[in-house]
This record gives sequence, C-alpha cells and structure tokens, in this order.
Amino acid sequence: MLAALVPASQIRTDFRLEAFFPEGDPTIVQYRAVSAEFGPDDNIIAILFEHPAVLSEPVLNDLRSITDALSALEHVTAVDALTTASRLVNDGGLLRTEPVWEPGGELPELDSILANPFLRDLILNRSGTATAVYVTVDAESDPFAIRQSVINGMRDILAPHMEPYAIGITGIPYFRNEYVNMLNREILVYVSTSTLLVMLILAGLFRNLRGVILPLGIVWLTILFTVAVVVMTGGFFEVLSSTVAPILLCVGISDSIHILAKYNDARLEGLTRRAAMRDTITVMGSATFLTSVTTFIGFATLLTSTVMPIRRFGIYTAAGVLIAFAITMLLIPSILPRLKDRPSESNHANRLHVWLGELLMRLDGWIERRHKAIVVLTLAVTALIGLGAANLKINSFIFDDVGPDTVLMRDADRFSASMSPPFPLEIVLDTGVENGAMTPEFLGKIRDLQVFLDSIPEIARSTSLLTLMEETHRVMQPGVPVGRLFEADAGPLLAQYLLLLEMADPEILEPLTDFTYGKIRVAAQVQDAGSYRINGIRRDIRLHLQTHFPDVGVQQSGTSILVADLTGNMVQSLTSSILLAVLFIGAIMAWLFRNGSLILISLIPNLLPLVITAGIMGYFGIDLKPSTAVIFTIAFGIAVDDTIHYLARLRLESWRSDDIRAVIRITTEKTGRAIVLTSVILLAGFGSLMTSDFSSTVWMGSLVSLTVLTALVADLVFLPALLYWVRPRLRETSAQMPA
Repeated sequence: MLAALVPASQIRTDFRLEAFFPEGDPTIVQYRAVSAEFGPDDNIIAILFEHPAVLSEPVLNDLRSITDALSALEHVTAVDALTTASRLVNDGGLLRTEPVWEPGGELPELDSILANPFLRDLILNRSGTATAVYVTVDAESDPFAIRQSVINGMRDILAPHMEPYAIGITGIPYFRNEYVNMLNREILVYVSTSTLLVMLILAGLFRNLRGVILPLGIVWLTILFTVAVVVMTGGFFEVLSSTVAPILLCVGISDSIHILAKYNDARLEGLTRRAAMRDTITVMGSATFLTSVTTFIGFATLLTSTVMPIRRFGIYTAAGVLIAFAITMLLIPSILPRLKDRPSESNHANRLHVWLGELLMRLDGWIERRHKAIVVLTLAVTALIGLGAANLKINSFIFDDVGPDTVLMRDADRFSASMSPPFPLEIVLDTGVENGAMTPEFLGKIRDLQVFLDSIPEIARSTSLLTLMEETHRVMQPGVPVGRLFEADAGPLLAQYLLLLEMADPEILEPLTDFTYGKIRVAAQVQDAGSYRINGIRRDIRLHLQTHFPDVGVQQSGTSILVADLTGNMVQSLTSSILLAVLFIGAIMAWLFRNGSLILISLIPNLLPLVITAGIMGYFGIDLKPSTAVIFTIAFGIAVDDTIHYLARLRLESWRSDDIRAVIRITTEKTGRAIVLTSVILLAGFGSLMTSDFSSTVWMGSLVSLTVLTALVADLVFLPALLYWVRPRLRETSAQMPA
C-alpha cells in the first residue's frame, strides 16, 4: 500500500480536445494545419467589463492599467482591448494605423468604433455599456499548468476592480481549466459523501466493524492501486478517467457484500468460522470471478474506440475491476475467519438478514403464481418505454455539463449576450494560385459566402480579408460604394489596397490570408448551439461551398467543429463497445450454460435496464453525449453482475435438488439478499451525485440509479418468472461445471 501512495499522490489532470483524437485523424490534422498557418483559436481568455459609460476617461484609464498588467504576465503573448485597439486612417493618400484612444487624448466616439467591423460587438457592444479584453496565452509545454498560472495572475489583477465594474471571465481555455478544477473538487466531495453513506448503510446492515471496514477497505485500496497504475503508465485524469474513482467505489463493493452475505448464511447454519469461509469461497468463488471478468470485458471493450480518452478510461476502469477482485479474494478469506461474530438470530443485523430472506420468500411465492403475467407485462412495459429511444439525439456543447446557475456559465451567458460569442467556426479557401484570392470575382463569392453565413441565426458575425478590404476602401474612398471592389476592372485597386496595408502594418494581414494571397480565411463567431445544430450548419455551409467554390480547396475547422466531430465519434465508439460487450458476455454465458434457452434467459434481464434507460432519456429529451453514453457501459456492468450471481447460485442449487421450484426459491432467498444489499449501496453511492453542479454528474447519478432499480426488478422478479415459465434443464446445461 505504501508503494502505491507515492505514484498515486503524483496524479495530474488535463483536458485537451486534441488529445481525444488519434494521430492522423482528418479532423485534427485539418485543425492543426489551420492553426499552424493562421494561429490557434482555443488559446484566448475573454474578459467582459460592464459599465454604463465605457467610453469615459476614468473607465478607459482603468482599462489601460489592467491591460498593461495583463500584458506583463508570463505566458501572455497578446492583449487585445479597446485601449490597445487601432484603426485605419487616410493620411494624405497613404494608409496608416493609429490607436483608437490614447491616455490624455480625445475620447473615442461610439459611432466611429461601431463603424469598424473588427471592433463592433467584438471589443465594444452596440450600446457602449460593455467592452471585452482578450488575453492570448502561449500554453504549448504544459497547457493546464500554464493556463492556471495566467488565470491566477489575471484574478489578482482584476480583484481591485470588481467595483464599480461587472466583470466576467470566459473563453475556451478558461472554461477548460475551471471545468477540470470544479470536476476535481466535486469528485473529492462525492467520493467522500458516497463513502460516508455507504459506511452508514453497511453499519446499519451488518452492525459490526467487519461489515463496514472490510468492504470499504477493499474499495479504497482498489482506488489507491488503480490511481497508482494510471500514474506509472504515464496516464492522467481526464474528463472521463477522473470518474474512475467514484465508479470503483460503488461497483467494486459488490463482491465483498455477496461474500459477506454468504458467510452470514453459513454462520447462521451453525458452521465454524473457518468452515463458513471455505463454504463461502466454494460457492461464491466462481461467481465472483465471473462477475469480475464480465465487468472487465464491459470496460475493456472500450479499447476498440478511436477516441483516446475513452480507451484510457476503459483500460483503467477494467484494471480497477481486476484489482478489486484480487484484493477481495486475498483479504477477505485471510481476515474474516479471524474476526469474532455473533451468529445468533437474536442479533439485530441477523434479524434483518432473516427478515429480508422471509420477504424474498413471499416475493417468490407471488412470482410463481403469476410468472406468465409478469413476463408478458414486463416485456410490454419495456417495449413501450423503449420506444422513447427513437427520440434520442446525439448532441453536445462546447460549454457542456456545467449547470446553468454556476458562476462559470452565468459569465459565459453574459458575455455572449453582450458580445459576439467566443466560439469560432472557420473556413479556409485555397485557390492554389498566387494572388488567386484577390480577384474581384473571387472576392464577390466571398461576399456572398459571408452574407450566407450571417443569415444563419446561430452565427453572430463573420470576418475575412474581404472585410479588411472593405474597411480600407471606406477609409480611402469614403464616398465610393464598396461594390466598386467587385467590378471587373477592380484588380489594380485591390492590389493598391494590399500594398497600402502592407506598408501600414504587415501583421494585420497574417490572420486573414497567406503570404501568396492564394488563400482566404473566413472566421465566423458561432453560438454554442450544440453539436447536432453545428453539424447541420456545417452541412449547409458545405453545400454552399460545393455550389459556389467547386474548384477551390476547402477546410472547415475550429473548436466548434472539433467538439461536433468528437461527440459523434465518442457516442459511436461507446455504442459499438456496448454491443461488443454483449457479444462477449453472451459467449461466456454460452460456454457456461451450453443451452440456448438459458443463454437467452441470462441476457434478457441485462438488456432490459439498458432499453428502459434509453427510452427514459428519449422521452425526457436527454441528449446522447460522451458523459451520458458512458452511463450505458456502467449500467450494463452493474446489471450483469447481479444476473451472474443469481444464475451461478441457481446452477449450484440445481446440483442439490432436481425440483426447479425449490432451486429458484432458495436462489431468490439467498442470493436475493446480497442483490438487495448491493443495490441499496449503489443507490446511495450514485444517488448522492444528483446534487452536483455538473449536468453530466447529475445524469450519471440519476440514470445509473434508475438502472440499479430496474436491474433489481429484472433479477429478482422478471428473471425468476422467466425461469418458472421456461423451466430449463439446469443439470444438463452445467454438467461439467458444478461450481
């Protein structure tokens, strides 16, 4: 344990969208190519300042001091604000740039700023009551740590100015770091809360230290060793892998509960502690091994995903399952017989044990009398609920999973309400010809493209080299309509404007075109409309480009597109992994039972919770996204565990009696107790997640809790009813494996 503490204490956290894509993926290759040529779009932190009189001298002086301090921060490469902005001016027929405002100078006019398309709704809003500061961060070496250093410095600078300004911070790099920080804090809170709840439940159920310390000790050792494995293999906590700890806490406790419940049964039957332990391991050993193997398979199938964090989440969770099994089978047999207990039925915990058994016996009698109706009604209700799955929609947001009432989301919403949203969608058009982007005909097509983009409700604004050329034209020839740029003989005029811009400020062209003027970058600011809508916008844009730019190389890029592609890839990968897990576990059932009807019987109770969960999500409009799709993997693992424990005990009891009714009855009573206990603990563990500020955590808690309830009903009501109806020949199906 001490050897695992050192590496586990060195765990680090990071969340980079690029890390979600395998090397060579077309989306990330294109994104990197555009970023390398025109600069990245995900390294800018945006700060909103709201004040009734932004263009007053005191406010501008404060902004100037703030931007100067921000510029001095390490790893900050640029600060763009009203006090650093410049504009084009006509200086006797030459073009030059001058600051929008200088200290002690004349105050800028609102109309003159709003007339500039590169400042309107980007630096200053239309009412002059809000301005934005954009901080560009160079975070190549260690993105999370560098961004956090800049954010901490930024907060120190802004702290004295919180009055009289309303200040909000947003932007993709800020959101990523704050998301991870919030996630880490919540994981600590909910792991602690879940541990406390599980501890209280175990104390109430077993009323002795062994029933509390052993299960909790096993899962905490499992988490410790799993985190150590993550560190030693060069891994780190990401958005998905950071949930490994709470998952293992809830799922890893199941085997120890089943073993403790069986040990209690044996002690109540009068066996000595050592004899009870031998009987427990004989009965539970194979079932515990099978549940660990099937849960391992469920998570290990995620290795087939092309999304790297899903693969890492799958292998680390699968490793944790095997670690939990190893620790359980090593510790419990060696420790439990050495602990004193009170097997008398007068013991409160044992009275609860007996009472629960009697309740399950009465349940079994009711199931036997109505087994056909139960099977038909369960399948009908499941099918009816499952119809809701047709409404499921793959959809994820850039600022996803954080509750709308958090400071993080309130600031993001305020910024988007005042300024153009900080979410880029970029198009690069490559003519393949030097100066090919500077012809009047091509610029006319760019104008039509921007008109089309601006007509899309979710797009707030678009800019390009054409925007700069139009602004240059207004400055140099204010009385001449910009339509002059698109006339057939406008080539020399465009060339003249380019020369003037190069002389005035060569860097002004770099984000908009390449050095040969063969490419044009069109940058649109789009709302965080969700991947479903973004993909629809992309299809519309692609159709427009195919129609109007048939012979031009086209690249669509930007963080909005990364998130849209990532969402589809992740959900598809998770769906494929679940189907693969069903096939693998079906093969295990086929090898174990060697009977077609029993294989089907073993799989149906595991699929019912998944169908019901998918249907509920569809009816309630819960989108499929990475954080909700992974729930099905967790849910399937939980459902399979209880089914295997039930069927393994059923198989064993079939060798003790050839009366199918007696076999089902004793299995429901003995194994049902452990299933109920583990379900209560899982409900407490996952249910505590429903108070989270993260919608993903809330959905995980609520949907997994729903799965636990439906799996409980499926295994203790539907499965026995199905067995009563089909009455499989159990001895023949397990002749070579008597447990």
